[in-house]
Amino acid sequence: MPHTHSDVDTVLEKFRANGGRVTTARREIVSVVLGGTEHEHLTADEIGRRIQDEHPEIALSTVYRSLDALAELGVLEHVHMGHGPAVYHLTHERHVHLVCRGCGVVLELTDDALTDVAAEIERTTGFVIEPSHFAINGRCAACAATT
Repeated sequence: MPHTHSDVDTVLEKFRANGGRVTTARREIVSVVLGGTEHEHLTADEIGRRIQDEHPEIALSTVYRSLDALAELGVLEHVHMGHGPAVYHLTHERHVHLVCRGCGVVLELTDDALTDVAAEIERTTGFVIEPSHFAINGRCAACAATT
């Protein structure tokens, strides 16, 4: 579903409310992330290329700085899916990623899928995990069935 200017403004309002300045680069970043297909996770370079298609004057370094600023304010979240670069998505789409080491498929679970595990880790160690920041590696059902 295509995003509207209202959707972009709603996301950017959170940024403004925390003292951030809304620039063309930040507006375009949010537009690109909102305009992706469902469950699409883009790297900073992919976001930059999409922005530069229409705004070649926006430098990739500006995209990186803006992504960092948006992540610090909780508008975007970056996720490490494995050995490659981090990918980004809006924080209202929080979820846990499962990455198959066999075929590379990425599955998503709701953010509360690891609630019991997180509670047990905190109870036994005092450590509070952030499961949406890193992907959990393993094998999907199809790959597990072949071994």
